[in-house]
Amino acid sequence: MRQRSDMLDYQENRWATLEEFKDGLSRQRIGTPQEASGVPLMVEGDDIYVDETDSHTLIFGNTGSKKTRNFCIPAVFAMGGAGESMIISDPKGEIYRNTSGYLKDRGYRIQVINLRDMDCGCQWNPLTVPFLQYRQGKKDVGVGMVSDFCHQLSDLVRNEKDPFWEMSAREILEALILILFEYAQEESEVNMSSVKQLRDNIRVLSDDDTDLDEAPARAFWEFLESFPKGSLISFKLATAISLKRVEKTLAGILTTIDAMLNPFIIQQGLIDMTWYSEVDYDRIAQKKTALFLLLPDEKRTLHILVSIFVKQCYEQLIDLAQKQEELRLSCRVNFILDEFSNFPRIADMPSMISAARSRNIRFLLVVQSRQQLFARYKDEADTIRSNCRNWIFLASREIELLEEIKKLCGDVTPEGESVRPLISVTGLQRLRIGWEDSQALILRPQKAPFISWVKDYSLYPGTCFEPVPLKKRQQRKGKVYDIVDHYIRALDETEEKENA
Repeated sequence: MRQRSDMLDYQENRWATLEEFKDGLSRQRIGTPQEASGVPLMVEGDDIYVDETDSHTLIFGNTGSKKTRNFCIPAVFAMGGAGESMIISDPKGEIYRNTSGYLKDRGYRIQVINLRDMDCGCQWNPLTVPFLQYRQGKKDVGVGMVSDFCHQLSDLVRNEKDPFWEMSAREILEALILILFEYAQEESEVNMSSVKQLRDNIRVLSDDDTDLDEAPARAFWEFLESFPKGSLISFKLATAISLKRVEKTLAGILTTIDAMLNPFIIQQGLIDMTWYSEVDYDRIAQKKTALFLLLPDEKRTLHILVSIFVKQCYEQLIDLAQKQEELRLSCRVNFILDEFSNFPRIADMPSMISAARSRNIRFLLVVQSRQQLFARYKDEADTIRSNCRNWIFLASREIELLEEIKKLCGDVTPEGESVRPLISVTGLQRLRIGWEDSQALILRPQKAPFISWVKDYSLYPGTCFEPVPLKKRQQRKGKVYDIVDHYIRALDETEEKENA
């Protein structure tokens, strides 16, 4: 049996010393060029201590705990000094206002997907990437991205008690998008308006086959039924075709599809924004780029688009990393997702965050509560949390989270006293939240817990820059593809050839 002196020295739970906490962190100064950077975990004067490795970070803090001003904004400044690319969700526009001027001064390309004022910022079409993948011979990839897109949209109509309507609507919508991919003549015709046009052609048929008013609808049904049995499109259309004369059921499914497409139907600004895509994923992966996702925090109907974009952007970056000799991006990309658990569930998020580190992709996730994260991701929440090696706790009244943090810090047994927690629930609720200085409890892997001091971004030297003005964009408008007109013309041409 080994002697105790030969074994690892497991000490009783305690707070890390200052030197122990600094071990493994990089001391930097905001605004100073660095090779790599990260989220400030501690401030000492004007110096910050960051984990510059590929470790993901999770921040817990309720409203008013200064998550954005003490961590997100300083992180953008720090990463900007290292020339790392960033994808930043910005519910209030606060991060953009306070960092865009600095990033421009550092030579960054700045892009904005602006869901708050859709007349400004760049255009982004969620169908462009899957369409190009599909047309370039990677049909499985394109189909998978379409499936993810429709799954995200189905969050708008989710009904756990009766999933028939959601599932049927999703299958039909996937089929319509794939039909567009097959028949559109050019990229400019692949857009959500064309998808809406396809959906509008689906109508319940009457039993009167001689009704001339129904001729276009019948032509479209004939077209839908023309796909070979066993094909993917035929499989996904099976429910619709079987119900084409069942008025109430088909009408209910079509209403569900309309609800999924609703953001792209009722908001002209969103229709205009999604005609084309100006997002350059290659540039993000190779040269310092900051892409901001500005969205209204008071109206969450558009948050689904953030989830769709993050998933699509991540998949493109992974594809680009796979083409590199070391299977890693040459320029690190950071996803800084403020209010992460307010967004609809991002499909495959657990596997995304698991695979990201080895590809030079890093996540900073900011949530208000434990319950909020579990409500959104259910059993997957634990995988997401366990893949975030750095935990930052600021403030909360959520007893489950407070109890968990307390347990993670462990118990101590002072001499002559009974066992007690290293920090109590009450102690956790008394962490200081101030202007010049605030406290944060930091949990890092293989390290004792530590309560560090941080400060508001505006107190760092060199953080005062005028924001880059958001200008009205020059609108590029696409085309709406009329598949029925295409099909009828094809039938007429076939008939003319046969008669000739």
